[in-house]
Amino acid sequence: MRLLLGAATFIGTFALWVGLLGARPWLADARGFDGVTWELASFPGKWLYHLGAPLRDDPHGDEAVREYFALPDREVPAARSLERPVESLIEGRLDAVLQRAGFRAVLGRSVWPPVAIELTEPPRMLAVSPRDRIRLARTMPLDDLGTAEAERLEREVEAEDPDQRAIVVPLGGISTYPAIVTAGSTYAGTVQVAAHEWVHHYFAFTRLGWASLVSRESLAINETAADIAGAELARLVLDQFGDPAPSEAATAIDAQRSRADRDALLRDLRREVDTLLAEGRIDDAERHMESARQALVQRGFEVRRINQAFFAWYGTYAARGDSIDPLGVQLRQLRAASESLPDFLATAGRTTSRAAVEAALRQRGIEPGGAPR
Repeated sequence: MRLLLGAATFIGTFALWVGLLGARPWLADARGFDGVTWELASFPGKWLYHLGAPLRDDPHGDEAVREYFALPDREVPAARSLERPVESLIEGRLDAVLQRAGFRAVLGRSVWPPVAIELTEPPRMLAVSPRDRIRLARTMPLDDLGTAEAERLEREVEAEDPDQRAIVVPLGGISTYPAIVTAGSTYAGTVQVAAHEWVHHYFAFTRLGWASLVSRESLAINETAADIAGAELARLVLDQFGDPAPSEAATAIDAQRSRADRDALLRDLRREVDTLLAEGRIDDAERHMESARQALVQRGFEVRRINQAFFAWYGTYAARGDSIDPLGVQLRQLRAASESLPDFLATAGRTTSRAAVEAALRQRGIEPGGAPR
């Protein structure tokens, strides 16, 4: 009976998520990622795997994780054979940490919504912004395409409307159900993306989640809160269960230092570009962004393109180190003032605007912070 109830819970979550994806406007575009078809193709295999677990002799979770993340190529058959055990282990560890953090289990088995991930290559994202200001005008997840195809699509979008700038960016994950999580990251990075996408699943049952379908402000709150909570959950998983790839630690520290340098440069660049655009100096702003991009490449940072759409897309994630948006500061303040992670997400889930975030802080006697320096 418990298994049947658990199955009903999982299937109910899946059905709701397919409905949400079906409402997305990009499905009308042949170039867009068809999330509904992906769901219908992927979900049965996920559920059949769980049903067949008692009949299989899967490798031990820790062993599967070590083997999987030691493989440089996650597309080879050896990696494919380990995907399901690794997904199951990460799902179980996230579920355990979520319950320990205070999220209640449904039917005594798992949190709601159930943690579910699929290790595979995520779609890319097309982001478009006006030339004269940095604003996310539209986005569209794309079926798999290479760099040359991405550049051709960017040129096509800009040729259709010369007053726009476009960029195609990679994604670490996307909140289908199960969530698509990149197969190319480290163990720690994979756990963090999985946690981030679970927060999106959680928000789907809140006002914020529904508002994110139509409001850029709500989307920024959703993404930023997911970044903050996802990073916290990933740390809890690593603290409780350890990291099967400790040799990555030194590399990660070096990467963090390099990223801090890049973030500082991008923050300064964003402020300079905002100033130039406010003065109507669009061509100067674009030349400045390209010059800065070339300087970053010379310093070892792989940056294919920087334009208005670049800042518009990544600006949605206000907790990033390169952000100048006070929303990131304010949501971190809200997390610090919250009694627990469930309290933080419940509060964030009721906010659908920046004004609502500031009001939530003031209700706690906290003056909302300003932009990071």
